[in-house]
Amino acid sequence: MICLLGGTFDPVHLGHLHGARQVCISLGLRQINLVLSARPGHRDAPGASVSHRWRMLQLACADDDRLVADDREVRRAAKGERPSYTVDTLEEIRRQAPDEQLLWVLGSDAFMELPTWHRWREVLNLAHLVVLQRPGASLAPPGELADLLRTHRLSDPPETLCGGIFCLEAEMQDVSASRVRAMLAAGSSAGDLLPATVYTYIKKHGLYGVFSDV
Repeated sequence: MICLLGGTFDPVHLGHLHGARQVCISLGLRQINLVLSARPGHRDAPGASVSHRWRMLQLACADDDRLVADDREVRRAAKGERPSYTVDTLEEIRRQAPDEQLLWVLGSDAFMELPTWHRWREVLNLAHLVVLQRPGASLAPPGELADLLRTHRLSDPPETLCGGIFCLEAEMQDVSASRVRAMLAAGSSAGDLLPATVYTYIKKHGLYGVFSDV
């Protein structure tokens, strides 16, 4: 089984890490790959460069063997290829591991935006979607997404290679990258929302409007 959680990680924060660990615990996984979206195709440009975001992700994953910083989209971007698309990443992994079960983890908010993704209808041909949602929360998407959820929703963790949507209830931390960036830009300490190594890195390099410690 290959399990991946994608994101711009701008910056990676404790909420990201908590969600990844919850997936490992709930599904009994030995590891989960955190895939850095180098050049997101459907959102504003990240506040930090890909090299800084990649280094912060490496630092955040360093102390937990379950968390693997995955640079496959960074390597593709370095070759001058198009923006980072999830479907491209899934196709790459499927070519490398045609017989492996493949899981792509995303939050409920990201799932609601699925129709904005590049070639989004092809995602389930390559992987299962694991949608993280808070306990007791309902998932009620509109239109085509509602039809997709109705026909592909799984009541139990997936066992086949791809094609299902499994909604995983997990306690989530109330933190977002946009909140962290706003706090840092305003001069407020966001140290309690970030891994210590990441916060130190941000201060050292003067990211997100923080004055450099150097």
